Amino acid sequence: MRHDFDQAPDALRPTAYRREDSAVLTCAACSWRLTARESVADGGGYGPDAAWRHFEGNSWDRDARGHPVAWADLPHRMPA
Repeated sequence: MRHDFDQAPDALRPTAYRREDSAVLTCAACSWRLTARESVADGGGYGPDAAWRHFEGNSWDRDARGHPVAWADLPHRMPA
């Protein structure tokens, strides 16, 4: 049975967070590491329009349990 990961709250505007003891930004919804890059749909490069998105690894579009996440290629913002 395929299980789609529950959508993050306000999945159209996913957020990033950083622990006080770390310099790494991670996704607040699924804890995936973030990197500054452009959308995969736009080539995934690192240009002036890059935003914080899931780090492209083997399973960059899935959570730690392997479930797909809809917000992997969306720009993540630090909460105000």
